[in-house]
Amino acid sequence: MSIRTDKVSSVVQRILGEEMLQLELPFLTTITKVEVTPDLKHGKVWISVMPAGEENEAKILNILKHNLYDLQGALIKSMEMKIIPRVRFEIDHAEEFTAHINDLIRHAHDDEETK
Repeated sequence: MSIRTDKVSSVVQRILGEEMLQLELPFLTTITKVEVTPDLKHGKVWISVMPAGEENEAKILNILKHNLYDLQGALIKSMEMKIIPRVRFEIDHAEEFTAHINDLIRHAHDDEETK
């Protein structure tokens, strides 16, 4: 990523984070990262939902999808750029994957100690 895409990603994350606070989402939802394409036309917003679960994640994605027009509008109003990234939301499972890997390592370590 270039410095420009990093800066745009940071601004998008800040603006959307503020706007998501206004939505009063039913679960703790955080933006973990934002990825913007080099041409700045598209952006992928990675979110995590607590408590985790497919039902909770689907509910949050539906709320965000329903409010996407307003969220995109906030970006357009707040950013002084010719091209504003069109965003879409994805669930970030990195934390769950990390926890799973740590559990596997801990389990393998415990198995070696019992031998």
